[in-house]
Amino acid sequence: MGCRYGAKNSLDMNYLFLAERRGAEIFPERRVVDVSPVPGRGDGRSGYEVRTVKSTAWFRRRPERVSCRGVVFAASSLGTMELLFRLKEKGSLPAVSGQLGKHVRTNSESLLAVRIPGSSEDLSTGVAIGSGIYIDEHTHVEAVRYPGGSDTMSLMTTLLTDGVPGRRRIARWFRNLAVAAVRHPLKTLRLAQPFGWARETVILLCMQALEGDLDMGWERPWFWPFRKFLMSHGRKLPTYIPRANQFARVFAQLTDGTATSMIPEILFDVPGTAHCLGGCVIGASSTQGVVDAHHRVFGYRNMYVCDGSVVAANLGVNPSLTITALAERAMSFIPAASATTWEDSATG
Repeated sequence: MGCRYGAKNSLDMNYLFLAERRGAEIFPERRVVDVSPVPGRGDGRSGYEVRTVKSTAWFRRRPERVSCRGVVFAASSLGTMELLFRLKEKGSLPAVSGQLGKHVRTNSESLLAVRIPGSSEDLSTGVAIGSGIYIDEHTHVEAVRYPGGSDTMSLMTTLLTDGVPGRRRIARWFRNLAVAAVRHPLKTLRLAQPFGWARETVILLCMQALEGDLDMGWERPWFWPFRKFLMSHGRKLPTYIPRANQFARVFAQLTDGTATSMIPEILFDVPGTAHCLGGCVIGASSTQGVVDAHHRVFGYRNMYVCDGSVVAANLGVNPSLTITALAERAMSFIPAASATTWEDSATG
């Protein structure tokens, strides 16, 4: 799904490629299921044992074990939170801060799109994100392309619908569908079918730098009590940004297209986001965050978190370079191999 032209960092083109050139060894298709300090001091000063299984197998999962002196978690906000919740619950890393899962943010985003049926230009080819504009002091909109083969994304979209989330917005959505079906039956039918969606669509990624967060817990939902999942709590994040909808509507008029919203935002008041942040935020102590200013996990030695989960604010723009800069800064504090004493621990 990433940019095919190198305009954005991507896992295989940048991070892993450069890591291998510096001597890193990559183990593909491995899922980490346990990280625990080796027997002895429980704070990890003697090293860690990492257990993995084959991530693409259902039965023959080929468990493996690796011993190491230090660990860096970098599984993105949701991945790192889920893994640390599992390890804290099973007793492998019991000292992880109780702030785990706090201050999760979505960059205050809304995912809109404009579909232009019969577009003379193939909108799925080109730089993934080539332009952006501030439509007010808090709101940034980027024009995004999805590559060919992404047509199933259309099943998440529907006619643009304004209004405060709830029954009235759902009713307004039904009314919009009915009116569109009567006035433009062929255009409405074409909007509903997925084929050619990526070729005909510009995604409008709206992001705001406004304050707003929620908390995530590790719980069993009532509808699936067989296992635990990340579950959100707190005040709902906005799923309707009036200025963004207005921008999408004007964009559609100028291009003779049809503006669309995300179905979960309308029916379930669930925001769509491309940038989940926070959950292991930086803090002055373990009562305020999961890691310190050097990204060291409170309660353990030589353990770090270097991904979007440490970000403690809505950035209002694509966070990839911010995350990269934070990770590079965190690594700059680690002594060279010839100088380290393996005593690196969080302060506070």
